[in-house]
Order: sequence, then C-alpha cells, then structure tokens
Amino acid sequence: MTVESRGGKVAGVALGKKGARDDRGLAKDLKAVLDGDRVPEHLHVDATGLPGFTRKVLGRCAGIRPGQVMTYSELARAAGSPRGVRAAGQAMANNPFALLIPCHRVIGSDQSLHGFGGGLDMKEWLLAREGWQFEGEGKLRRLKSKAKSQKPTAKSRNRKRAAGK
Repeated sequence: MTVESRGGKVAGVALGKKGARDDRGLAKDLKAVLDGDRVPEHLHVDATGLPGFTRKVLGRCAGIRPGQVMTYSELARAAGSPRGVRAAGQAMANNPFALLIPCHRVIGSDQSLHGFGGGLDMKEWLLAREGWQFEGEGKLRRLKSKAKSQKPTAKSRNRKRAAGK
C-alpha cells in the first residue's frame, strides 16, 4: 500500500506498490482504520485538482458512518446532482482516498454490490466487518436486509469540509 502526502494532508492512497515516505504516525492511524476504527478526525485529504462534483461526492461519502450504506443515486442526490448517478459511480471508482473515504459503503439501488477497486470480495469483507450480511451468488450478491441511509451529522459535515467540499 502506498500513501502519498502533501502539506500534512493525505494526497492519495493506493493499494499497489510505489515509493512512499516513512510516516509511522500515519501508518498507525491507517492500521487503526484497517482494524475497524473510525478514520481519525485529524486526517484530512487534499482534493486539490479534483473536479467540483467529484469533491462533493467524496465529501458526502466521507460522512457515511461505519455500519451505514448509501446507494449511488442517493449519493448523487446528496452531492447536488440527482441525475448524476453515473458520475457519482465514476467518482467512487476513481476515489484516490479509498481507506479514508469509504467508497465500499456505496451500493446499488437494488442493494447489490457494484464495482470496487479492491474487488467485490474485498467490498463484501469490509461491509461484513461492519455487520452486514449477504445473500445470493456472484453478481447477484446483495445485502440481506434493506439498508437505511443516514442523515448527515455535524461530524460528517466536518469530514466533508476536510474532503474539500
């Protein structure tokens, strides 16, 4: 895994290998996230250079709490573009902050699992760690119970600001 930082903010997280600087504090924070803890409030991302709608989508996605999910259409609506479902999906597909902005918590409107950079098995594993159960096989795999979206909280609004919204 590679974590790029710029000016004390996370500029990118990749699951592939690249040259990353040694930052033990950041490594400790990311390990905690991988162990199931919430993303620490002091970790901020640098969304400079990303298109405005992408920043809005990432900011809204950053507010999805552990154990909660949101559909791509709900995400597009929350980002201010009810008809921008595909654009919201593309923003999630190209999320440069996968560990900090939880794109695995975004699902299809039929409760099915859709694309994820780490593969659908990884998406299912991450959601299962948050308490979700599944039914079906292969591409028909979906959440077992109807998911309820959440209302933004003060903390999620702060996370949106940290994501550049």
